[in-house]
Amino acid sequence: MNAKPPSTGAHLMALATLGFLLATSVFVAHFHLGAFNTFAGPAIAVLKAMVILFFFMKLGTGGVPIRFAACFGFVWLLILITLTMGDYLTRMPLGIR
Repeated sequence: MNAKPPSTGAHLMALATLGFLLATSVFVAHFHLGAFNTFAGPAIAVLKAMVILFFFMKLGTGGVPIRFAACFGFVWLLILITLTMGDYLTRMPLGIR
């Protein structure tokens, strides 16, 4: 495997992008923006995850095994979230007993 590593400029661009998204999430967290806060926080987190997945984990240029592992990880995450929400939604409040 003779893959050439990303250039310094590409690393600096990824760093600048993640820094900008960090500053944006801090801005959104500290100021009351109404209903936009509920949408902006997860949207910024998804953008950060995409930068990490496609740049550092090479998901876009990786082969089939890397994509399979990423898909398996996302499916496992969905299973965990589904089971957690199922448990949470079936619990009764303490005052009803």
